[in-house]
Amino acid sequence: ELYLAPGFVATDAAGISTTLGRGGSDYSAAIFAAATNAAVLEIWTDVSGMMTADPRLVGNAKIIPAISYQEAMELSHFGAKVIYPPTIQPVMTKGIPVWIKNTFAAEEKGTVIQQRPADNPRSVTGISSINNIALLSLEGSGMIGIPGFSKRLFAALASKKVNVILITQSSSEHSICVGINANDAAIAKEIIDDAFAYEIELKKVEPLLVEKDLSVIALVGDGMKSHTGISGRFFNALGKNGVNIRAISQGSSERNITAVVNSTDVKKAINVIHEAFFEKEIKEINLFIAGVGNVGSKLLGQLKQQQDYLLKQLHVKIKLAGLANSKKMVIREEGIS
Repeated sequence: ELYLAPGFVATDAAGISTTLGRGGSDYSAAIFAAATNAAVLEIWTDVSGMMTADPRLVGNAKIIPAISYQEAMELSHFGAKVIYPPTIQPVMTKGIPVWIKNTFAAEEKGTVIQQRPADNPRSVTGISSINNIALLSLEGSGMIGIPGFSKRLFAALASKKVNVILITQSSSEHSICVGINANDAAIAKEIIDDAFAYEIELKKVEPLLVEKDLSVIALVGDGMKSHTGISGRFFNALGKNGVNIRAISQGSSERNITAVVNSTDVKKAINVIHEAFFEKEIKEINLFIAGVGNVGSKLLGQLKQQQDYLLKQLHVKIKLAGLANSKKMVIREEGIS
């Protein structure tokens, strides 16, 4: 038998027709798949599966052949838009695999979302990010050893339906930071300062500090729990490339590490992290040459002659990203041939 049904539409508790919002069609399909105990759920979209990073930011992003339900939900929560997180829950409960396929390239294999294989050696699966983040910092000596501060903070945010994206707290209990959508920053400051007005007046707590123009970068993988040194590689990649970290958080499942960085650094940050975890075989160096006279021309000639040796023997790829003389300058992200 073949069942045909619409997606995205629904009725509310009062019986009034409504829509399911973002990802509603995929969510409908997942519910139908679970209800009928389908062997597989196929979601046809405009991309060839989930990728190791956003291909608009990382030119060398790769398709992920297989990913666990939990990894897919983590990546989706942190900005990957291929699949909406609630879509996973109905099929995960029934153990139904989900295939993400490309409508415009049906021959490509795509990505399968399923239970994680026990013998999967991969430590990191993908990188995702969320932009337009504000970091709220509440600190003061009056917080130390006093129960209930976190509860009051989250209750205040919940009263205005402000969603918390990440949380981090100092071990001394002197401060707590939360990341939220920057569009909610003004109302968040108002309600939190009001909730702690007494402590602020007594100078036991500082007025809420709000930092904007930030982004969250998440490194996700089921295998992070069983592989040592992941955090070190993550922070080393950011540090040696001059990316300042504003806050750090890690899930209790050890399935993700998140860092808050300046939005101006997010593209560079994702690229250097991707290189550290997914491009270990070939190291790409971006080269900018100022001065293209005799010396510059000779250097370009030598690089051209040696490019095969550098790539095959040293595993280094030189990309000429910019040229300049005293009058003109050209910069091309994809490289100058």
